[in-house]
Amino acid sequence: MTPDIVTAFGTAGGTVAVAFAALTVVGVVLLSRRARRTAKAPLPGRTDAGVALVRADDAVRAAADDLAFALAQFGEDRTRDFARALESARADLDQAFALQNRLDDAEPEGENRRKGWAKSIRALADRARETVQAEAARFADLRRSEASAPETLKLIRSQLEAVEARTPAAAKVLAELRSTYVETAVAPVADNLDAAEKAVAAARAAADEADAAIAASRVTAVTDALETAQRRGREAATLLDAIEHRRDELAAAVAEIGTLAAEQQQALEQARALRDAPPDPDSSAAVNSAIAALEGELAAIGGSGRRDPVAELDRLVDADDALDVAVSAARNQQRRLDGARGALAGALVSARAQIGSVEDYIASRGGGASSRSKLAEAKRELVVAENESDPVAALDAARRAQNRARDADDLARYAGS
Repeated sequence: MTPDIVTAFGTAGGTVAVAFAALTVVGVVLLSRRARRTAKAPLPGRTDAGVALVRADDAVRAAADDLAFALAQFGEDRTRDFARALESARADLDQAFALQNRLDDAEPEGENRRKGWAKSIRALADRARETVQAEAARFADLRRSEASAPETLKLIRSQLEAVEARTPAAAKVLAELRSTYVETAVAPVADNLDAAEKAVAAARAAADEADAAIAASRVTAVTDALETAQRRGREAATLLDAIEHRRDELAAAVAEIGTLAAEQQQALEQARALRDAPPDPDSSAAVNSAIAALEGELAAIGGSGRRDPVAELDRLVDADDALDVAVSAARNQQRRLDGARGALAGALVSARAQIGSVEDYIASRGGGASSRSKLAEAKRELVVAENESDPVAALDAARRAQNRARDADDLARYAGS
């Protein structure tokens, strides 16, 4: 082998060795990076839990500062709920941080358990944050109320003037109601005018108190007084509204009575026709009693003088319902009797035929005591069916006669077999 060839082989071998070494290094680096990525892969939900925990901690810290400011501004009584909310949020945070420490522990745990911890951390953190933020928002509203208190007070006074301006008209409506209807009809709103005047007076007193508190920069007193003035003002307006509503309700009842009375006249005509041609005496008596009750109510509403249309309407509706029940029962009985009459003729023919067939069989071939006893019972039921005036009872007897005749036939044929 020439020196050149040896040199070539040596060079080639060296190149392969270098290449192999390079590939080995690259593989080791890739495996190392993959291992690091695997080790650092975050647990699903852990990142979100951590973010939620940080946000909650920031919110609780901010709420603590806000509570200190609110305590100085509104006093201990007004901020007691805020303090309780902050304490509850801190307890949630303590629990969440304890779970976070377990997540950060180097000791491996089951993945499902770690996922559960992450989920609990987020839930606790969210609850803590929402609790303190709600209280902080409430006090922010109170501060805005303080800032806008003069404008709010002006609006309240304007609303109270509007309510007072309605009082004469409401008094007139109430007087008209009392002259038109009996006391029971007006009773729901009889005291509303006096109550509205008292509510307006209380609202004005609260407004004056708010005015004084604004001048003295007493925030809590301002807020409470404004709320009282608004509430009593709304109460007064509602009381006056109720007087007008009662007027409309009574007028609607009067109109409905007229409509219902016209409809009931037609119902009475139909009921009288059914009463005069009843399916049976009991139905006639029930329909007649319902007719009399409704006629009495209709006669009562035709009188003059003050009235209670709501009570009248209730009685009319009850009487109308009772008539409907009586008429429906009578018609159902009529249909039942008509159906029984229609089926009775066929049942009698069938019973007679079956009885005759059994008699012929026994006469020609004989029969035992049992078959003859059933035949005699069938004949007795047939006599009842032929003489019963109630078609329903007659149909029942005819069907019993059929059944007894079949039994007699079966017994006779069995005895003769």
